[in-house]
Parts: sequence; C-alpha cells; structure tokens
Amino acid sequence: MGLAIIQTAFPGDVILTGGLVRSVREIWPDLALAMVVRPDCEQLARMMDPGLTVITYDKRDADRGSAGLRRLAGQLADGSWEAALVPHRSLRSAVLASSARLNPRVGFDIGVHQLLYTKAVPYRRGIHEVERNFDLLTALAGVWAAVTDTEKSPVTPVLRKPEFLVPEDGYREAENLFADDAGALAALAPGSVWATKRWPSVYWVILAQWLEQAGMDLVWLGGEEDRGLCEGLAETSGAGRVAAGKLSWQGTASVLKRANVLVANDSAPVHLAGAVGCPAVTLFGPTVPAFGFGPLGRGSRSLGVGLGCRPCRLHGSGKCPEGHFKCMKDLKPASVLRAVVDTIQDTSAI
Repeated sequence: MGLAIIQTAFPGDVILTGGLVRSVREIWPDLALAMVVRPDCEQLARMMDPGLTVITYDKRDADRGSAGLRRLAGQLADGSWEAALVPHRSLRSAVLASSARLNPRVGFDIGVHQLLYTKAVPYRRGIHEVERNFDLLTALAGVWAAVTDTEKSPVTPVLRKPEFLVPEDGYREAENLFADDAGALAALAPGSVWATKRWPSVYWVILAQWLEQAGMDLVWLGGEEDRGLCEGLAETSGAGRVAAGKLSWQGTASVLKRANVLVANDSAPVHLAGAVGCPAVTLFGPTVPAFGFGPLGRGSRSLGVGLGCRPCRLHGSGKCPEGHFKCMKDLKPASVLRAVVDTIQDTSAI
C-alpha cells in the first residue's frame, strides 16, 4: 500500500499537515508515503519525515493549467501510492487525486468537489486544523480495515502534533546570526500576506526596544517580501538583526528552535515555531484561534481584543471593513510584552 497526502495551500497549512504525517508513520512505518506541495513549501515537507517522498506541484507557473495537472496525475498514478488524503479544501486538489485514480480518496465534505472523493469526511469547525486533518486519517484507517483481513485488530491512529527535524544545513545558515555569548533570544515576525493581520509598525518598534532594554537578543524573521518591513523596523528601533529574506525555511526553523519565544501575527512562522518546540505569542486581529489555526508550541499564548466585528475574515483582507482597524490598534505593546514575559517564565526559558 502507499499513500499520497495532497496539500498545495499556504505554508502554514502545509506545516500543520506535519501532524498527519507523524500519525501515519506511527501506525504504518513501512508505508510508501508521499506529499504533494507547492515548490515554496518543499523544504517544510522534507523536515516532517526523512522517508517522505516530496512531490512539487507548481500550479501557478510550470504546472499551470490542465496540462500540468495531467502530468502530475500521471506521476502519481505511476508511483507507489494507491490512496490519497486531501486536507486541502480545493477543487483542483480533488481533481488531481481523482485523475490519478487514487483509491480510496478521502477529503472534506465541503463544496462540489466532495463528489470526487470515495469518502467525504465532515469538516468540524471549532477545533484545531491538526485535529481536522486527523479526522481524514481516522476515516482512511476505517476504509482500509474494511477491505483487509478482518480477523486482525483494526489499526487505531493516534493524534500527533507537527514535529520537525531541522537539518544541519539549516543550523549552518543561521550560525552567523548570533554571538557566542548570546543570551535569551526573541524572534519577531511582523509580516503577513494580509494587511489587516499586521500589528502596527510603531508597536513593533516599541516592543523591540523594550525587549532589548530587558537584555534580550532579537532577530527579525520573514520571507523576502518581509525584508523591507523588517529592515525598517530594525533601523527605527535600533534593535535586532534582520534575517528576513536571508534564510530558507530550514534556516528559519533553526532560529526558532534556538529562540526562547516568537512574537508573530497569525501567520506561518507561528506554526513552524510549534513544530520545533518554540513558544509563540500570536497576535490575532481579523481572525481568531477558534478558526483552528492557533499556536501549538509549549506555553504559547494567543492575544486579541474583544470587538463585535471580530472575526471579520477567514484569512484577513487588504483593509479593515469597518475602517477603524481597532482589532490591532487596541492590542497595545504593554499587553504583548506582559505575554512575552509570562511565556518565557512559564516555559523556564530564562
């Protein structure tokens, strides 16, 4: 038997699928296991499991359109994988699994594409994404049990959180960021794809200055798209080193594994921190943890202010629908600093 997990959504979604990979490997250690991801998420998938086959689907460029989908479907059909788990709630992902003739195909019962699955699983709201993904595996285990030797005890999956292995290359990328006598380290990730998810820049400056005055070392994290923002914040605050746009996902993971705390908006670094054991203080504005994407790291905290207009979007947006942006403006630096201090103390980091 073989299994392909198809998750070609954002990096944060891919990271959270790491729990599914751990659970699969635990119950079927010799199973041929593959994961289909976007090219920019390949390194994330490789940190999940050394035996995982990672297949990239460049759906917006080289594999764009029906021809690219057919090529990838053929690759999956010719491989060692007979079944598919599809945590990505996407018609294209469902079509890919169906076109590859993978069977069983297990996905969520959302949208018309659920008709392409051999088993559609209820999408439970109000629980964490890791738990929702686990529902797919539970369903698959039931399907496989029904078609194999019924005299054997059925396999019962165990829910696991993502837990990444950082390769040596990742540590080497980041080794020049820190002095030999570096003290407690705070990682700051101020970026987000969505403007309304970004905590105001002036607040980041204040927080960085306070943390540095408290004797902490700081590093600004993010992708290439966040480099300008981080450089501006570092220059204005006079605090911290900028690693945004300079590290791969593996290098970023190595920084987070070393850090005592991460402060970030609701974004992918929060989930990567959880996968390497770094406590996170997550700042929620238009979104809420109840959507299922809260931090999972030990001692982590989620911060947000109570407003009648929250939540306003599943993913955030380009501008505040109400025009006041109170969900972030009313989340003051003093509250975030208190959460950082409490998180570090509770996790015995310093």
